[in-house]
Amino acid sequence: MKRMIMALCSLLITVNVQATEVAVVDFRAALLQSNIGQEAAKEPQQKIQAMDARLQKAQDDLKAADEALKREELTLAPEEFNKRRRELVQRQNGIRKMAAQMQQQAKILEKNLIDSLTPKGEAALKSIIEERKLDLVLNRQLSLYANSESDITSELVERINKDN
Repeated sequence: MKRMIMALCSLLITVNVQATEVAVVDFRAALLQSNIGQEAAKEPQQKIQAMDARLQKAQDDLKAADEALKREELTLAPEEFNKRRRELVQRQNGIRKMAAQMQQQAKILEKNLIDSLTPKGEAALKSIIEERKLDLVLNRQLSLYANSESDITSELVERINKDN
């Protein structure tokens, strides 16, 4: 009876011990580092650079107007000075609003880029999962620790480049 119980316990222990193949990946980075990602990112980067240039020009113009107002402060009538100060504050608020809109637009451009590349990345990731017989793939940012062998980001970049 004791032998039977021991045999049953050892059988249960061996059934529960299964190796789980786990990998981590930075999917977004893999998409953006791939050749198609870098090519597709050129247009959004140009748009963002143009927006940054407009914002920088507006900030420079505001700074020049502020310096001019400081120079003329003593020669202007108080009403005129206050009027110009209010105009500067309005321009400053407009620049802040412009910067916020540009940041939002940049996020939208990046999201659209990632969305357009995702199907190719997912197909490449699925082929890696099947080849390596992975049971679980985690986002690299969600893992506390992962050794370099379990990170498949560079392999995903190579697969995306190879498939296209």
